Amino acid sequence: MNKLFCECKEIFYTCRELALEYKKQFLILLSVYLLAFSAIIRANYSYVDDMGRAYAGYHGWLDWSRWTTEILATFVHAQWHLTDISPLPQILACIIMAAGGILLLHIFKKNCRVGFWNITAAALTGLAPFFLGIIVYKFDSPYMALSFLASVFPFLFYKKSQKSFILTSVFCLIIMCTTYQASSGIYPLIALFLVLEDLKSGISIKKTLPFIGVSASCYFISLGIFWFLLMRPNGVSVTSPKMLIPHMVSRYIAYYKIICYDFTLPWVLLVFAIVMIFLYLVCKTTSASKISALFLGILTVLIGSALCFGAYLFISEDAYDTRCMYGFNVLLTLMAVYISYHAKYWITKTVYTALTWCFLVFSLTFGNALALQQEYLDYRITLVANDLSHLDFMRTAEMKNIRIEGNIGPAPAIKNMSETYHFLEKEIFSGFSEGFWGAYYFYHYFNIPNIEVISDGEGDEYQNLPLINDTMYHTISGDGHNILIKLK
Repeated sequence: MNKLFCECKEIFYTCRELALEYKKQFLILLSVYLLAFSAIIRANYSYVDDMGRAYAGYHGWLDWSRWTTEILATFVHAQWHLTDISPLPQILACIIMAAGGILLLHIFKKNCRVGFWNITAAALTGLAPFFLGIIVYKFDSPYMALSFLASVFPFLFYKKSQKSFILTSVFCLIIMCTTYQASSGIYPLIALFLVLEDLKSGISIKKTLPFIGVSASCYFISLGIFWFLLMRPNGVSVTSPKMLIPHMVSRYIAYYKIICYDFTLPWVLLVFAIVMIFLYLVCKTTSASKISALFLGILTVLIGSALCFGAYLFISEDAYDTRCMYGFNVLLTLMAVYISYHAKYWITKTVYTALTWCFLVFSLTFGNALALQQEYLDYRITLVANDLSHLDFMRTAEMKNIRIEGNIGPAPAIKNMSETYHFLEKEIFSGFSEGFWGAYYFYHYFNIPNIEVISDGEGDEYQNLPLINDTMYHTISGDGHNILIKLK
């Protein structure tokens, strides 16, 4: 017990030293994140299940075995019934991401000081588009960000104390698993790049094996604890051994098809340039032969490009949401951080800095697009509510079943933006459409009396209802008991 106390004391003192050493860099990175996500915060857009949590106050994270999120949310919201306390959760997410980014810079720092170029590299963890699928959630975002910090934190001790490294690895990986499992690729990804650093510096493979063995053991022990003791049944399972490799390959290809489609041409070119510069610098800074270094660099990129998606490569359920691909942000960041420490000339560093700038601009674009969508959503729902209010049978106390079909889609201005940014049309939730969440805002937030929205089933019995109203935005059909709203 005394040894455990000493290890915890060492961990505490290390954290305190780092907080004092990097407070300026932390504040700069935090300011960048707060600026980038200011438009998202200002938009105050309730994204999918944010609507449900704000209305009903439920947690719901245990459906995905997110025990830590469930517990922390109760403390953050100061009660079991959750209320909308934004922008506090999103600000907390920015603080956590800034702390994780600075720790990442410290882990890979040799004898350099952490300056402007390093901070712009670390900023990619939060600014690259896949984090937008996290920060947009007003209730979930700090706990998803915590999964990143938890994946980075143990590596502060990988050369200091093996006991501290093992202790923090197991504890933090369990935190990661019980906050957001999409971050499951970050820990092995960082370990991979640290092994590259050692091999490139002339350290033999034999000497790196203990670190590989310890980190791999901690990783699989932690995932095993989660899988067998903490994971609740929810229909998600690992793909059968027979189909494991084909499934991994098909999902890997699908992920990179999505990236290529969502990223603009300048983004793709800058990402390609970062990979090329990274490989060049691995060769240039190696103590081994250039051919060996090039092989190691290519192998790191290839393995890292798969590891970044973590367990989502193996699970049976489809997982193509933007936030599920967040690990790709970290892969980009690790290559950019490597460049920031090893490139001699500033011109080389402008490549990843240009990408950081592109992503910062896009984050502001995304936030302002959410504000446009909120205005358009309220306008379309108001039109429907107004037309319903003029129907005589809506004034009766009898319950009416309402079925919604179609989708209002993105606001007109967003459609135009989507010609440049494909990511926008895919990621912006319209807020008014068929389905459970599509009808939730209309059903719960506009106080329309005596209605029940029917979102399940085929709805065949609604297709022959008499037409009551036909406008350029929607049609309303009904018989006084059943109502069908078709959105145009």
